[in-house]
This record gives sequence, C-alpha cells and structure tokens, in this order.
Amino acid sequence: MKQLIIFGVSIFLFMACRQQPVTNPKDYAAYLRLPGNATGLQAIDQEIALWQSRLARTPDDMVAQSKIAGLLTRRFRYSGNIPEVHQADSLYRIVNRINHIQTSATWRSLAANCITQHRFRQAQQYVDSALVLGDDRFLTVLMEFDVAMELGNRYRAKKALNSLADKKGFEYLIRAAKYKDHAEGNLDAAIVLMEEAYETINNNPALAVWTMANLGDLYGHANRYQQAYQRYLRALAIDPACYHALKGIAWLAFSHDRDAMNAKKILHYLQQQHPVPDYDLLLAEIATYEKDTIARQQYQQRFLQATNDTLYGDMYNKYLFSLQVETPSGIAQALQLARREVQHRPTPEAYSWLARAYCEQGAVDKALAIARSQVENKCFEPDVLYNLGRIYMAGGHRDNAKQYLREAQNSAYELGPVQANQLQQLLMNL
Repeated sequence: MKQLIIFGVSIFLFMACRQQPVTNPKDYAAYLRLPGNATGLQAIDQEIALWQSRLARTPDDMVAQSKIAGLLTRRFRYSGNIPEVHQADSLYRIVNRINHIQTSATWRSLAANCITQHRFRQAQQYVDSALVLGDDRFLTVLMEFDVAMELGNRYRAKKALNSLADKKGFEYLIRAAKYKDHAEGNLDAAIVLMEEAYETINNNPALAVWTMANLGDLYGHANRYQQAYQRYLRALAIDPACYHALKGIAWLAFSHDRDAMNAKKILHYLQQQHPVPDYDLLLAEIATYEKDTIARQQYQQRFLQATNDTLYGDMYNKYLFSLQVETPSGIAQALQLARREVQHRPTPEAYSWLARAYCEQGAVDKALAIARSQVENKCFEPDVLYNLGRIYMAGGHRDNAKQYLREAQNSAYELGPVQANQLQQLLMNL
C-alpha cells in the first residue's frame, strides 16, 4: 500500500511538473509581427544585382560567378526556394571547370551545396579533391569532418577532428560537441563543449545566433526546457529572422506545454516567411494530436506534394519514411526509401529505417539481424531507439524491447506527444 501511495504521489508530481508551461506568447509575439526576412533578402538581392551587372559586362568573370553562387546559397536560407541551391551549384560547376587546379575553394563550395541537398557521397568526392590540392587545408578538414559524420564514417570524422591543432577554437569545439552527441551519445559533454564554443565567438552576431539556437536544441534534448527556451529567445533578440529559433519555440509550445494553438500560430507565420515543406509536416503532427483527421490529411498531402519536387532530392527522406512506415499501404515505399538511404548514406540511423521497414513487412528475423549488426550501440537518437524497441517487440524479445522503449521514453519531448503516446501504449502491452 505504501509503495502504491508513493507511486501515486510520483505520478502527481510528474504531471504537475509537466503542466508548468515554459513558453509565453508575450515573449515572442513581437517577432511574429515583424516583416521577417524582408531586410535580409533585400540586402542579398542588392548584392546579387551588382554582381550580375558586372557579369553581364564580363561573362567569363569567375569572381562574379562565385559571388553570385554564394549569395544564392545565402538567399536560400532565408527564402527556402530550392531552385536557388541548384542555380548556385550550376555556377560553381562553371567556375570549377576553369579553376579546379588552382584553388580548393570551389570544391568546398560544391561540397557544401551537396550537404544541403543530402548528396553526401558526392560531397565526399569534392572534399577529397580539395584535400588533394592542399591549400586552405584547415577549412577542408572541417568539411571533411562534416561529411564523414553525415556518412556515418566515425573513424574518418574522429581522425579529422584530432588533426585540428587548436582544441580551444570555435570550429573544433562545435564539431567535438557534435561527435560527443551523435557518435558517443554523450549529450551532457556535448552541451559543455557547445557552451565553451560560445565563449570564443568574440561578439560575432552570426556565430552568436547560430550557437544560441543550437544550444537551445541541445538543452531541449536534455529535457532542460527553460534553458532551451531562453537560448531561443536570445537568438531572436540578435536576429529576429532566426527561423530555427522560432521553430524551436513552436516545438516547445507543442511538445512540452501542449499549447497547440500558439505552436500553430508560430508555424503559420513561418510558412509565410520561409515556405519550406517542414512546417506542413509539423502542422500535420499537431492535427494528429488534436484528432483533427481532415486537417492532418490536408497538411500531409501538402507536404507530399511539395517534396515530390525532384529538386529536393533526398532532403526529406527521413520524414517521408516516418509517414510511410506507419501505414500498411506505405510499407513498400518505406522499404524503398530505406534502401536508397542506406545506399547513399550508410549510417546506423539509415539502417534502423531498413530494419524497421523489414519488420513491418513481416521479415522480423532479417530486421533483427540488421538491428544487431548495424544499429545497436552505434546510434542513440530517440527515433532509432524507438525503432529498435519495435523490432525487438515484434521478435518476442520483451526485455530488449522494454530497454529500448524506455530509453526512447526518456526523450519523449524529442519524439513529440503523438509518438510518445504510441510508445506508452507499447510499454503497457509488454
């Protein structure tokens, strides 16, 4: 009886804690009334016009072509207009045909564009070409690390990281934080390193915004919600058009506060300012939580229509997989996506998709074999842990299923209310 009372009190305290909201619309309302990206886009467009005028006078001007390409890449971060990435890519290729034996800069720019488009194997080829040239090696090694992490090549990523001489510099610290989090699953150490990185930025506004927004993400992952919220607000105070921070606040409002109304207000504003498919998917998830079937279907359809554009390539494979694998009619498409992802990006996370798709298709033994050889103890993301739990549950391995589902439950905030509820039901059935 005493144990039952203690359990009941614990549940009450947990729920009371959860009911304390973190976000307050008064804190960020001003950012939803601003013209948003207008100022930033205008400044970029003015620069593009100047360089285009120069290029019109001298069509073979490589400097002008490189400048326009870089500006188009910057513009995409504000506009979300995917053709701009491909336009930049075309310009870089023109420059590289002429300049590829003289400088590694264009190879790195091509690699950066490939990362944006999730063409990681191609990015690796460009990085390797830059390494052969050998100039600006520090910048190339930074990108070597970035690409290696995306491809799941921990050995090469670690080697690149260790080769950096300045272990107290910003570029080293943010990458060491990423390695600690994604490769080792040590989130607390990653936060410490990111906090150290912030201390090195020397009043650089762009780096301050980036670091604050990413610290917001890390604090959220660590269930340190108030700190996450404050970091997002600090990022917005520097740059009111920091869409990443606004999206983070929208997720806090929804996933932690269960404030679907204000989460939707933020997302609708973001859709106006930065029209990318991501927001429709989040709105569909909120509609699922609200049991609004019609809205969910409408948002999902809009997301699917937008991402059907071939210009997006593999950028939205993860989200497409998550939609398809949950419905019997989508299993075949989910398996196709997982196979494609493993082919182009053989990470433990991609293999977890493949294992989950096989599991849903009924090939449980094949799913378990892939999970054991390619996923376990190699990735610590909550959705991967969730997939492992589902696979072990299907295979009748109750203890393993409970272990992974409970670990995923520790990151219920990241998973969101809909998946967290599904997870709770699975645990109750074990």
